Amino acid sequence: MPPKSKGKGRKGVKQQQKRGIAESQAEEKYRKAALEDETLKEHLVPWRDMTWQAKADNGGLKRRLWDLEKALQQAREDKRDIHEEMTRQYQELQKQTAAHSQRLEVKVKSLQEPLATRLRESQQTQETATQALAERDRTIAQLQGRLDAMEREYEKILHGSLDLVLAKTAEASQHWEEVGTTIAVEHKERLQEFGLNPLEM
Repeated sequence: MPPKSKGKGRKGVKQQQKRGIAESQAEEKYRKAALEDETLKEHLVPWRDMTWQAKADNGGLKRRLWDLEKALQQAREDKRDIHEEMTRQYQELQKQTAAHSQRLEVKVKSLQEPLATRLRESQQTQETATQALAERDRTIAQLQGRLDAMEREYEKILHGSLDLVLAKTAEASQHWEEVGTTIAVEHKERLQEFGLNPLEM
Protein backbone atom coordinates (compact mmCIF):
# COMPACT_ATOMS: atom_id res chain seq x y z
CA MET A 1 0.00 0.00 0.00
CA PRO A 2 2.64 2.63 0.92
CA PRO A 3 4.46 2.34 -2.42
CA LYS A 4 1.25 3.22 -4.17
CA SER A 5 1.02 6.46 -2.12
CA LYS A 6 4.42 7.63 -3.30
CA GLY A 7 3.47 7.06 -6.87
CA LYS A 8 0.33 9.04 -6.43
CA GLY A 9 2.27 11.90 -4.85
CA ARG A 10 4.72 12.12 -7.65
CA LYS A 11 1.99 12.06 -10.15
CA GLY A 12 0.21 14.87 -8.35
CA VAL A 13 3.35 16.92 -8.30
CA LYS A 14 3.79 16.46 -11.99
CA GLN A 15 0.23 17.41 -12.61
CA GLN A 16 0.66 20.51 -10.48
CA GLN A 17 3.84 21.32 -12.38
CA LYS A 18 2.07 20.83 -15.67
CA ARG A 19 -0.79 22.95 -14.43
CA GLY A 20 1.65 25.64 -13.38
CA ILE A 21 3.42 25.51 -16.66
CA ALA A 22 0.08 25.67 -18.47
CA GLU A 23 -1.01 28.56 -16.35
CA SER A 24 2.31 30.28 -16.92
CA GLN A 25 1.97 29.71 -20.62
CA ALA A 26 -1.62 30.94 -20.51
CA GLU A 27 -0.57 34.02 -18.58
CA GLU A 28 2.23 34.60 -21.08
CA LYS A 29 -0.20 34.22 -23.94
CA TYR A 30 -2.66 36.53 -22.19
CA ARG A 31 0.09 39.03 -21.56
CA LYS A 32 1.25 38.82 -25.16
CA ALA A 33 -2.33 39.06 -26.35
CA ALA A 34 -2.91 42.05 -24.09
CA LEU A 35 0.33 43.60 -25.33
CA GLU A 36 -0.61 42.94 -28.92
CA ASP A 37 -4.06 44.32 -28.19
CA GLU A 38 -2.55 47.51 -26.76
CA THR A 39 -0.15 47.73 -29.64
CA LEU A 40 -2.99 47.17 -32.06
CA LYS A 41 -5.04 49.78 -30.27
CA GLU A 42 -2.13 52.20 -30.52
CA HIS A 43 -1.85 51.43 -34.23
CA LEU A 44 -5.59 51.77 -34.64
CA VAL A 45 -5.75 55.18 -32.96
CA PRO A 46 -4.46 57.04 -36.06
CA TRP A 47 -6.71 54.91 -38.25
CA ARG A 48 -9.59 55.63 -35.92
CA ASP A 49 -8.81 59.37 -36.08
CA MET A 50 -8.46 59.12 -39.82
CA THR A 51 -11.77 57.29 -39.98
CA TRP A 52 -13.44 59.98 -37.88
CA GLN A 53 -11.81 62.66 -40.03
CA ALA A 54 -12.87 60.78 -43.14
CA LYS A 55 -16.39 60.58 -41.77
CA ALA A 56 -16.28 64.27 -40.96
CA ASP A 57 -14.83 65.04 -44.39
CA ASN A 58 -17.43 62.78 -45.93
CA GLY A 59 -20.10 64.75 -44.12
CA GLY A 60 -18.58 68.01 -45.29
CA LEU A 61 -18.28 66.65 -48.80
CA LYS A 62 -21.91 65.56 -48.67
CA ARG A 63 -22.94 69.02 -47.52
CA ARG A 64 -20.73 70.58 -50.16
CA LEU A 65 -22.16 68.24 -52.77
CA TRP A 66 -25.66 69.09 -51.63
CA ASP A 67 -24.84 72.79 -51.83
CA LEU A 68 -23.41 72.30 -55.32
CA GLU A 69 -26.44 70.31 -56.39
CA LYS A 70 -28.67 73.03 -55.00
CA ALA A 71 -26.63 75.73 -56.78
CA LEU A 72 -26.73 73.68 -59.99
CA GLN A 73 -30.48 73.29 -59.67
CA GLN A 74 -30.82 77.04 -59.06
CA ALA A 75 -28.57 77.74 -62.05
CA ARG A 76 -30.72 75.46 -64.19
CA GLU A 77 -33.85 77.21 -63.01
CA ASP A 78 -32.26 80.61 -63.65
CA LYS A 79 -31.15 79.43 -67.09
CA ARG A 80 -34.66 78.20 -67.82
CA ASP A 81 -36.15 81.47 -66.60
CA ILE A 82 -33.65 83.48 -68.67
CA HIS A 83 -34.36 81.32 -71.72
CA GLU A 84 -38.10 81.75 -71.27
CA GLU A 85 -37.71 85.51 -70.81
CA MET A 86 -35.45 85.79 -73.85
CA THR A 87 -37.91 83.71 -75.87
CA ARG A 88 -40.76 85.94 -74.74
CA GLN A 89 -38.83 89.10 -75.59
CA TYR A 90 -37.80 87.66 -78.96
CA GLN A 91 -41.40 86.75 -79.79
CA GLU A 92 -42.55 90.20 -78.66
CA LEU A 93 -39.84 91.79 -80.81
CA GLN A 94 -40.93 89.68 -83.77
CA LYS A 95 -44.53 90.81 -83.27
CA GLN A 96 -43.47 94.46 -83.02
CA THR A 97 -41.23 94.11 -86.09
CA ALA A 98 -44.01 92.46 -88.10
CA ALA A 99 -46.49 95.15 -87.05
CA HIS A 100 -44.00 97.92 -87.88
CA SER A 101 -43.27 96.29 -91.24
CA GLN A 102 -46.97 96.11 -92.03
CA ARG A 103 -47.43 99.77 -91.09
CA LEU A 104 -44.51 100.72 -93.32
CA GLU A 105 -45.93 98.71 -96.21
CA VAL A 106 -49.30 100.43 -95.82
CA LYS A 107 -47.59 103.83 -95.63
CA VAL A 108 -45.44 103.09 -98.68
CA LYS A 109 -48.49 101.99 -100.66
CA SER A 110 -50.37 105.10 -99.56
CA LEU A 111 -47.44 107.29 -100.70
CA GLN A 112 -46.74 105.52 -103.99
CA GLU A 113 -49.77 106.89 -105.84
CA PRO A 114 -49.32 110.54 -104.73
CA LEU A 115 -45.62 110.22 -105.48
CA ALA A 116 -46.33 108.89 -108.96
CA THR A 117 -48.84 111.71 -109.49
CA ARG A 118 -46.36 114.32 -108.33
CA LEU A 119 -43.69 112.77 -110.53
CA ARG A 120 -45.97 113.01 -113.56
CA GLU A 121 -46.90 116.56 -112.62
CA SER A 122 -43.23 117.41 -112.18
CA GLN A 123 -42.41 115.97 -115.60
CA GLN A 124 -45.29 117.90 -117.15
CA THR A 125 -44.18 121.06 -115.35
CA GLN A 126 -40.63 120.55 -116.57
CA GLU A 127 -41.84 119.99 -120.13
CA THR A 128 -44.05 123.08 -119.88
CA ALA A 129 -41.17 125.12 -118.49
CA THR A 130 -38.88 123.87 -121.26
CA GLN A 131 -41.45 124.82 -123.87
CA ALA A 132 -41.98 128.20 -122.23
CA LEU A 133 -38.24 128.85 -122.16
CA ALA A 134 -37.96 127.90 -125.83
CA GLU A 135 -40.90 130.14 -126.68
CA ARG A 136 -39.38 132.95 -124.65
CA ASP A 137 -36.06 132.55 -126.46
CA ARG A 138 -37.87 132.65 -129.84
CA THR A 139 -39.88 135.70 -128.78
CA ILE A 140 -36.75 137.44 -127.52
CA ALA A 141 -34.97 136.66 -130.77
CA GLN A 142 -37.90 138.02 -132.79
CA LEU A 143 -38.12 141.13 -130.66
CA GLN A 144 -34.39 141.64 -130.88
CA GLY A 145 -34.63 141.37 -134.65
CA ARG A 146 -37.44 143.90 -134.73
CA LEU A 147 -35.51 146.23 -132.42
CA ASP A 148 -32.44 145.98 -134.61
CA ALA A 149 -34.58 146.75 -137.69
CA MET A 150 -36.28 149.66 -135.94
CA GLU A 151 -32.93 150.98 -134.76
CA ARG A 152 -31.60 150.91 -138.28
CA GLU A 153 -34.76 152.61 -139.57
CA TYR A 154 -34.56 155.24 -136.83
CA GLU A 155 -30.94 155.88 -137.69
CA LYS A 156 -31.90 156.42 -141.30
CA ILE A 157 -34.73 158.75 -140.33
CA LEU A 158 -32.49 160.57 -137.86
CA HIS A 159 -29.74 161.04 -140.38
CA GLY A 160 -32.26 162.22 -142.97
CA SER A 161 -33.87 164.64 -140.57
CA LEU A 162 -30.52 165.93 -139.42
CA ASP A 163 -29.43 166.53 -142.99
CA LEU A 164 -32.71 168.34 -143.67
CA VAL A 165 -32.35 170.48 -140.57
CA LEU A 166 -28.79 171.32 -141.42
CA ALA A 167 -29.81 172.27 -144.93
CA LYS A 168 -32.67 174.41 -143.67
CA THR A 169 -30.41 175.94 -141.03
CA ALA A 170 -27.81 176.82 -143.67
CA GLU A 171 -30.54 178.20 -145.92
CA ALA A 172 -32.02 180.24 -143.07
CA SER A 173 -28.59 181.45 -142.05
CA GLN A 174 -27.88 182.61 -145.58
CA HIS A 175 -31.31 184.24 -145.79
CA TRP A 176 -30.89 186.10 -142.52
CA GLU A 177 -27.38 187.07 -143.49
CA GLU A 178 -28.74 188.57 -146.72
CA VAL A 179 -31.54 190.29 -144.81
CA GLY A 180 -29.03 191.70 -142.35
CA THR A 181 -26.85 192.98 -145.15
CA THR A 182 -29.83 194.63 -146.84
CA ILE A 183 -30.90 196.28 -143.57
CA ALA A 184 -27.36 197.50 -142.94
CA VAL A 185 -27.16 198.99 -146.42
CA GLU A 186 -30.52 200.66 -146.02
CA HIS A 187 -29.55 201.98 -142.62
CA LYS A 188 -26.30 203.33 -144.02
CA GLU A 189 -28.06 205.02 -146.85
CA ARG A 190 -30.53 206.70 -144.54
CA LEU A 191 -27.75 207.92 -142.28
CA GLN A 192 -25.98 209.38 -145.29
CA GLU A 193 -29.20 211.08 -146.34
CA PHE A 194 -29.20 212.87 -143.03
CA GLY A 195 -25.53 213.79 -143.44
CA LEU A 196 -24.30 211.37 -140.85
CA ASN A 197 -21.28 209.18 -141.15
CA PRO A 198 -22.16 205.57 -140.25
CA LEU A 199 -18.58 204.92 -139.22
CA GLU A 200 -18.83 207.57 -136.51
CA MET A 201 -21.94 206.14 -135.06
